[in-house]
Amino acid sequence: MRGLYIHIPFCKSKCKYCGFYSKTSHFEHISVYMDRLTEELAHISDKNFDTLYIGGGTPSLIPNRTLENFLKKLFKSINYNGIEFTFEINPDSADKDKLKILYDFGLTRASIGAQSFDEEILKYLGRIHNVNDIYTVFRHIRNINSNISINMDIIFDIPGKKTKINKTVDELLGMAPEHISTYSFSYDTKHFRNKSTKEQSPKEYIFINNKLTQNGYQQYEISNYAKTGHDSKHNKIYWNMNEYIGLGTSAHSMIYNCNGERIRYSNNASIEEYLKGNYQKETETVKGEELLKEDLIFGLRQTEGVDACLLAKKYGKNYKKCIDHLRPLFEDNLLNYNGERICTSQKGLLIMDSLQQYIWELQF
Repeated sequence: MRGLYIHIPFCKSKCKYCGFYSKTSHFEHISVYMDRLTEELAHISDKNFDTLYIGGGTPSLIPNRTLENFLKKLFKSINYNGIEFTFEINPDSADKDKLKILYDFGLTRASIGAQSFDEEILKYLGRIHNVNDIYTVFRHIRNINSNISINMDIIFDIPGKKTKINKTVDELLGMAPEHISTYSFSYDTKHFRNKSTKEQSPKEYIFINNKLTQNGYQQYEISNYAKTGHDSKHNKIYWNMNEYIGLGTSAHSMIYNCNGERIRYSNNASIEEYLKGNYQKETETVKGEELLKEDLIFGLRQTEGVDACLLAKKYGKNYKKCIDHLRPLFEDNLLNYNGERICTSQKGLLIMDSLQQYIWELQF
């Protein structure tokens, strides 16, 4: 599997919790930006892709005619195998015509940034849509074609607020999207960096997990739940360490060289430079024991874990040393190991950040 990610950095307003690169200006340059994406793609030698993901930012802000022209150029330029085409949608900025354009170009999955079904929480987070907008765009997508898989994003564990997560989860279950992404609140942005984190607890995570799994959703990754067959094929490319190409400001890519090393590179986080055609990239080579660490760190996010036999074959002595270092985590029931697979337990998923840090700091 090989994926293509396209970053659209434009937003009507900057949400207080969001750490992704975006701009609330330069709207007059959206058309030029889309042309630059096409130019950057021309520099990519291997244009074979199984999945396509257009995210942001707010991709649904792209004017309809501009979007249609871009998609025409895009699909003429790549060899797309049609496994999955995802488009991120803000509830306030996707009309029926835009959704029809996307469907005509093969949209298979729409990801709606709902975040909450509580008006007070939406305002607190800096969202500019309301609850009714969520229902409206959901209904529009269903009316375009009921086979389009819908993901809904929600945020829980918000500092200083009772999130009324029960209501949000009940509303979600009533709408019955095929996929639900549940994200614990991020304190990384300037607005919330000094907020107390004492209120964080596993209670809301456990509540969401129990409620969703009891109602037909399978947890396949720490933050993601899906009905059978509706897991995100594109996101699994990241966790399974497959190749992906990122286009646009701040976009990241990962490919393999002839030695089996991973080459990671990223674009400048500057729309001004990108509009000038400056696609300068920061490059990093991942090799040696770091390859194994990445396999574990990303793979253990998935509930199915990692293939221990495959890791042993790929990394030999380093794998054996790694297993020895992981024994305390097995003994504390943070990781499960049956000789064939290594998986993160529910107890371990609650402290995933700490587990990842522990693995990254291992010395073989």
